[in-house]
Amino acid sequence: MLEYLKINNHFKKYLPIFMIMLSLILLMGTSYALLRSSQVGEETYVMNVGLLEVTFQDSETNALTVENMVPVTDQEGMETDKELVFTVKNTGTLLAKYNIYIEETSTSPEFKSVIRFISNKNNEGYNNPKTLSENSFIDQFAYLDVGESATYKVKVWLAEEADATYMNKTFTARIVIDVIQGNAPAMEEIKKSISKSTCNPSVTDDDGTIYLSGTNDCVNFNYVWYSGKLWRITALYPDGTMKMITDGAITTIAYGSNNKFYTDENTTSYMYQWLNQEFLPTLYNHENIIVEDATWNASPGNGTISSKLPVRGQEEVLVNASVGLLNSYEYYKSYQNTSLSSGYLNIGYFWFLLNPYSASSSGIWYVGSSGSGNNLSPSDAYGGRPSIYLKSGVQLIGGTGTESNPYRIKGDQEQAEANVTLINTRQSGEYVNFDEELYRIIGVENETTKLIKDDYVKDESSTILTKAVASSTIFGKDTNSQTDNYWDYYLNKTWKPAIEDDYEKMLVEGIYYTKYFTGDNYKNTVCATVSNATSIKDCDKTGVSTWSGYVGLPRYGEMFASQTRDYTSSNAKNMWLITPNSSSKVWYVPSSGIGNRNSPSGTYGGRPTINLKSEILIESGSGIKSDPYEIKLVETTETEEVQE
Repeated sequence: MLEYLKINNHFKKYLPIFMIMLSLILLMGTSYALLRSSQVGEETYVMNVGLLEVTFQDSETNALTVENMVPVTDQEGMETDKELVFTVKNTGTLLAKYNIYIEETSTSPEFKSVIRFISNKNNEGYNNPKTLSENSFIDQFAYLDVGESATYKVKVWLAEEADATYMNKTFTARIVIDVIQGNAPAMEEIKKSISKSTCNPSVTDDDGTIYLSGTNDCVNFNYVWYSGKLWRITALYPDGTMKMITDGAITTIAYGSNNKFYTDENTTSYMYQWLNQEFLPTLYNHENIIVEDATWNASPGNGTISSKLPVRGQEEVLVNASVGLLNSYEYYKSYQNTSLSSGYLNIGYFWFLLNPYSASSSGIWYVGSSGSGNNLSPSDAYGGRPSIYLKSGVQLIGGTGTESNPYRIKGDQEQAEANVTLINTRQSGEYVNFDEELYRIIGVENETTKLIKDDYVKDESSTILTKAVASSTIFGKDTNSQTDNYWDYYLNKTWKPAIEDDYEKMLVEGIYYTKYFTGDNYKNTVCATVSNATSIKDCDKTGVSTWSGYVGLPRYGEMFASQTRDYTSSNAKNMWLITPNSSSKVWYVPSSGIGNRNSPSGTYGGRPTINLKSEILIESGSGIKSDPYEIKLVETTETEEVQE
């Protein structure tokens, strides 16, 4: 009989595939033969497995039949004509996630070490041979949309090293299809990782919220790549939604004119505006992926980071927004299972939390470079790490959840097509290889793509270069009369000409804003007049000072105008921005990640920004850090008329 099992929303069906009997045959010496297998179970060739319908292509048997087989090489085994063919189709109403593997049913477990097999999905080519004892999976963590199907082929043979140990014994096995279904498969994936972990990577609150908690080595399964940014899942909620935070600071700006997280016609929170007007549009298909009117608990603390919000006796402050920050209690939960310095959200820089330090304080919670939570003025410029809620129906596809192989989100932008996709169609944050250096996309404007170098400029010995920003506070003003001691001269007169020719041809001049910014709202770096309801992209820029050139530096409040994730405050360098503070000072980001200003004669590190022409094709790569885009300039030819 075919077996059917339902446990905790997991559906399993066992599909018999082969029965193998090995016996000694006396021929011209001693050899081994694989005799005819027999099917196990009813002759049912269309089977339902949870959301899936499984159909065997062979109309006569649902077993793999092999006769008179002797131990063979992998090459001979792969060339055999005998294969099991079956189709899996999602006939349910939800996206189906499933595993397919071979499970031994005989009583000779040592046999698995000499059973070799290969499999093929949708005729995309067989994989490399595998030994059943080492890897029994035909397909793992596979997905099928409603109505979608996949066809599998399996070949099995006896390994060449099989010897007399396996004579006169029987081996039987079956295919197992394990289907996971539910309204929130993304959450199920994370719960599964939590349950498998041996280091207790979570804590459950009294309201049923599951917070991921522990060291980075322990919480190493919650990385997600979405819309060009690397995220960490931080919390799982009873309603099926999940919260994520970017792995590093995306920019460095002042929090606001006060410690309240909101905006209206008369009052402003700079961080609220930046997150929901500048950052939100960089998230691909966010209407279908994130909770756009999410509720954020911005209640004041009481000076103790472990206090749950709201503090007793205080009114709860709830704010609706698409993008927010973690509050003090949520950050505490991330290291409750360890120490504040070793918690997985400590990035070694200073960054803002969401809520006021206390009801009587004008300060705002922040996280220091050691991971501690404390109090500071909201007018100070600290790092911003955007946070979002994923909708309950969101699916995680591909990847394993590690930093080098993060999950992807179903509904995110399709991967680039080699030699077809233009770089100016991609997302802010994706990685690009430019002249053997790693860059990130800041954004696209007028079809040109702006990039920022992901690391500081270094010399041939990999030492970080430090220079004065310019001879005045205005970048590029006196470029022609300067020397390599200044970033504006060095980048445009020495660094750019040293770029390999094929890459230098990709560059186009860009517009860099050099308006004095004394502080306050980040929009004042670009906009002639500031409106709480208007983004930098749409504001009036009439009369704003600019400089046109090939190579600049990041602007205050720009995407990735913060310390790069590859360093911490212990080994980072102070980093110049292009934004002047006054006629005597320029903004920079110190090694701690806090925005500050200094004389332009100070010698700090630099991360160049460049602009690419519109005719740049992606040759290869997926845009993640470990697999950046390789790019090339589209070749154009001009046809001249020949006049007689």
